[in-house]
Parts: sequence; structure tokens; C-alpha cells
Amino acid sequence: MRYFSILFYLFFTFSLHAQSGDYLINVERGSFYSETLKMEKSYQVFLPESYNYSNASKYPVVYLMDGDYNFYYQTGVIEMLSNISEKIPEVVVVAISDNGNAGYRLDCTMKTENNPQGNTATFIEYLEKELKPKIRTTYRVTPFEILIGHSLGGLFATNVMLEKPESFDAYIAIDPSFWWEENLVVATADSLFKGKEDLAANFFVTLADSKQMGVHEFVGVLEKRFPDSKKWSFKYYENETHGSVGMISVKDGLVKIFENWELKREKFYELGTATNIINHYKNLSDQYQGITRIPPLIFSNITYYFFRKNQPEELKLIEAAVQDHFPASQDDFYAKLASYHVETEKYEEAETLLNKSIMTNPYAYKSYDGLSKLFFAKGMPEQAKVHAKTALKIAKQLKARQWQINELESNLVKVNK
Repeated sequence: MRYFSILFYLFFTFSLHAQSGDYLINVERGSFYSETLKMEKSYQVFLPESYNYSNASKYPVVYLMDGDYNFYYQTGVIEMLSNISEKIPEVVVVAISDNGNAGYRLDCTMKTENNPQGNTATFIEYLEKELKPKIRTTYRVTPFEILIGHSLGGLFATNVMLEKPESFDAYIAIDPSFWWEENLVVATADSLFKGKEDLAANFFVTLADSKQMGVHEFVGVLEKRFPDSKKWSFKYYENETHGSVGMISVKDGLVKIFENWELKREKFYELGTATNIINHYKNLSDQYQGITRIPPLIFSNITYYFFRKNQPEELKLIEAAVQDHFPASQDDFYAKLASYHVETEKYEEAETLLNKSIMTNPYAYKSYDGLSKLFFAKGMPEQAKVHAKTALKIAKQLKARQWQINELESNLVKVNK
């Protein structure tokens, strides 16, 4: 009877949400009047796959210059890196809209004698005083922030790194227009870097097969001032054009920034124990200022490893760590561990885990899916159908990715036969 009580609570909660319209979608667009820029400014937000699953989850933020132009391909790369390959954590992406090409050029360039309307300083103020506070109060994000710009946007990102390096934790400048004003940014960097021990933030700069961009000259300054620094990286893509270099630059740049994120096999075996593995992710959470979800595929492998080795004490340590430090991973943990119990016909243990997950988070659709498979394995098709439908309903409400919806629909077809 306990799971039917949970179902009633869940559907009651959904009815309240439906009346208020109080749930998010994966892509949102917003705008507000900027007192700094004296105009209406728009932005677009891409939410990670797990954003709606738990109110406990928090995410680093990637800000994209020329956001409407770059939004779809860059968020596609980020989706692949975070949710498919798990090479970086999930992130919230904020695409900064421009107000036409002429205005964008002014926003990306400094005020000089030849460019008296250059607006970089004011646009930085808009980011710092208006857009970033808006994002921080609207979405569940950590303070770890990255700025990405391509071409003139790369010039802008670099100027932010030079003038206000503390504004972001990392910068990616893609085939940047360092040629502007006769390589002014190169001379500026050489002057500002003089006497400094290292960069204040991570900086990743790329160059396509483009001529006279000024990038080699800028890299020369970095090599002169910070020859041993690990905070800057440069990549030259001789087979890419100015238009095609963006995708691979975003991929390589984010992997470099989050280079410690992926838990490879050899590192996993080196860590060896649940305590060491959890401490590894706690350290990453500290480094990236508040990560609350362990990558689910990696987490599945970790759980299976200790389950297969029959080390329940290690699994208990992981469970406690999830509850205390990684609450957004609870559905991942309980659903996966329960599935291993179902495979070995330990149905009572599996049901206890899944109900514990749902009591903690009534939107834990993976655990409802697990209950469906559990009851189907026990030869109880009616209960299996109820939970399969519930899992599907929740996943759609939470805007799960379509491939996840497909898996749940496939299970519903199976238990309906």
C-alpha cells in the first residue's frame, strides 16, 4: 500500500504544478531592460538534462557571446560532452543575444581614438551588474563561470580576461580577432602581464587556418610572460576554417577546463575504495564550487563494481555520501543498485531501495521505472503498468530527453503485453 500512497501524493503534487504552471523547460528565453546599456537585452538559457530532476542540483555556467548565432551547435557539443561522454559536468548555458551586427561589433571592441563608440567596458558592466545576478537568482547555478567568444567575441572574452580577470573562472577565445586596431590587445597583454607570476584565470585560445589574426603574437606574449603556466593553452587547427573551428574549440576548451572531471578506468582502480572515490568527487565539487551530481554512467559502474565484489559496506558508504553531499544523484544510485538486486532476484532489497528513493524525491522517475521492472519480474503486471505509466508521466513533466522517454515508452509496451 505504501507505493500507492506515494502515487497519490505525486499526482496531487503534479495537479498543483499544472495549475500554477510552475515547472521549467530545457530551453528558455528571457529579456529585461538594461539600465547599463539603455536598451532591452535578451538571452537564451539551455538547461542540463538533470536540471528538473532535483531541486538540490547546482551547475556551473557557460556564457556564450553572439549567443543566438552560436546557441544550437555549441549546446549540442556541451550536451555530448556532459551527458553522453561525461567528460565534463553538466552546465547551464546562457547565450547572450546581440542587437544586430553593428551593435555587436561595438560591444566587442574597446573605445579608442579610431573607435570612439567602442563599448566593451560598458558591456562588461552589463554582464557583471545585471545579467549574471539575474542568472544567479533565477537558476540553480554555482559561482563557477566560463565565458566563450568566437572572432570578435573572442577578442571581447580576452579583453575581459585582461581587464577584469576575476569576472570568470575560465575563458575560451575561438579564432579571436586580435588583429583589431593593429594588434592592440597584444600590446595591452604584454603591458598588463609584466611583473605578474601567473594568469588569474584559465585561458584557452585557438586558431584556425586563418591569416594575420594576431593570435601567434598574443601566444608569444603568454610564452614570454608565463612560460611554465598551466593556466593557459593554445591549439592550432590547420584543417579548420574560421567558420568551422568553433565546434572543436568548444569541445577541446571545455575538456581542458574540466580536465580532472572524467574518472577513467585506471584512476578508478587506483582510488579503489568508496571513501577515496567519494572524496575524489567532493574535491571536484569544491574545485567547481558546488557540483551536486556524480556522472550517472560512471556512478553506475562504481555501484556495479562494489555490488559484484559483494562489498555492502562500501555501498553503504556511497549511500551516505550521496545523501549528505550529492543529493541530485540519489535517483541514479537507488535505481541502479535496485536493478542489480532485481537481476539476482533479491526483490525485497530492491523494493526497499526504490521506495526509499521515491520517499526522498517523489519525482524520481528512474525509481518508478525500476518498480515497474521489479513487479514485472515478479509476475505482477498490473502493478508494473501503474509504475511504468507513472515513470513516463514524470519524465515528460520534467522534460527528460527524448531518448529517455523512448526507453520508458518501450518498457510500458513490454509490461502491457
